[in-house]
Amino acid sequence: MKVREIVTRVRSAIDELSQDGTDFAHLTEDEQNLTRIIIDKIGYALVYILENAPLELLGSDGFKDLAAGGGTFTIDAALVGKVTLPADLLRIVEARLSSWSHFPLPVAYTSDVALMQADTYARGSWDRPVNVLTHSGANRYLEMYCAKEPTDTLIFTYVGKPDLSGVTEDALDVDVAVPAKLEAAMIYQVAGLTMTAFREEIANNLFAIARSYMGGEANAD
Repeated sequence: MKVREIVTRVRSAIDELSQDGTDFAHLTEDEQNLTRIIIDKIGYALVYILENAPLELLGSDGFKDLAAGGGTFTIDAALVGKVTLPADLLRIVEARLSSWSHFPLPVAYTSDVALMQADTYARGSWDRPVNVLTHSGANRYLEMYCAKEPTDTLIFTYVGKPDLSGVTEDALDVDVAVPAKLEAAMIYQVAGLTMTAFREEIANNLFAIARSYMGGEANAD
């Protein structure tokens, strides 16, 4: 979607839900200011959608592998796998070793399950695997308990942070990589964020519509 299209459709979405029929443009100082507000919300809205929408709506074309993100993978002598997560990681799609039958959802390093991994007799194994998210400084890691063999390979895909460096008020024809099945959700999420500072009740309704396009309930909280 081009920035220009997003701005136009967001304006329409807001006007449709205006309870008093007022054109939202008149609530701001000028047209340029309104455009600036909408464009400022594009990145926040897209990140929210990429983090929360069902994976089947994102489309696999947008998934990345570990090498593409600059991450690394090792298996130590105790058969514990360790992934240095890519800096642009937003969401893990799949992370499992080749000997594992499934992808266990990662748990936080502070959880009871994570703390159990310090016990070599209680920790996960190739037939009951455990993924633990950890960090050290600015680096994030995924510890994988455990491999069946030191030759196990890694199966890893993820959703990365979008590159929005070219999205500015002066570049309305720049493309924003919005998944095709989530364009409507994107429009209403941007609209909701735009309205937050002006009309909270309309913002909540717009967020509810965005959730409905992501497979959630349409009713506002």
